[in-house]
Amino acid sequence: MAENLRWDHTMINVNSIDAAIKWFNDLGIKFQRGGKHEQWGTENAVGYLGLNYIELISIFDQDLAKTVNRDDATSVYDAIHDLPEEHINTIGIRTQDIDQVHERLQSQNFPVGPIQTGKRLDPEGKMITWKIFFIRNKYFDVPYPFILQWEKPDYLRKKDLINQKLLDEHSDRHIMVSQAIYSVTNPEIIAVKWGQLLNITPVRKHDEWILDMGIRQLVFKSGQDNRITDLKFVKSGDLKGKEFKLGEANLQFE
Repeated sequence: MAENLRWDHTMINVNSIDAAIKWFNDLGIKFQRGGKHEQWGTENAVGYLGLNYIELISIFDQDLAKTVNRDDATSVYDAIHDLPEEHINTIGIRTQDIDQVHERLQSQNFPVGPIQTGKRLDPEGKMITWKIFFIRNKYFDVPYPFILQWEKPDYLRKKDLINQKLLDEHSDRHIMVSQAIYSVTNPEIIAVKWGQLLNITPVRKHDEWILDMGIRQLVFKSGQDNRITDLKFVKSGDLKGKEFKLGEANLQFE
């Protein structure tokens, strides 16, 4: 089976799920509570812009959250320990064959953790599960993406999300994420490493290095943050030309 790697979602660390939901809803971007990760002491909200979505992650149980080990759940650990600073955490990459991706990355000496079952209990009490593995450590102090595989193929997930009223595709504007901007001390080195992970050859454009994922791009530029600092959106309707800041996360609408 082909890996079929896709940018699945972007994590943003927030202190209050309800406040962040209201912040996005006031912009006209629909967010709803997703549920709780009972194994990690975290909770989330989700805003779908097509199948690519934004996940807001926060803590609901401080004592349980303190037990999370970074080697077991890197992005979750980073969210727990970076808060109360609100910023973009990392991205999740989905695949149709997580075993194949895991085996390939191991052979390329990526510090991958084991494939595990991710779980969250949604607000209606339904357990949602997926397969996931994290990539341990950081690379030149930049957190890696993580890899996941949903239980259903994309076309069935889309149908389910529409039925659950989680995805209406923002019919008035069709907003979608187009770019994640990484501010890193070594943009070429990071772009090459992420390209190896994603099977994409980076292309240099002026002072930036770009990984083209089709309708979306990862862009690496020189800076000191060593993480994603900006998300760019297109098909933004009445938000076009505007820029907003949620904590340290910059959201640019084009």
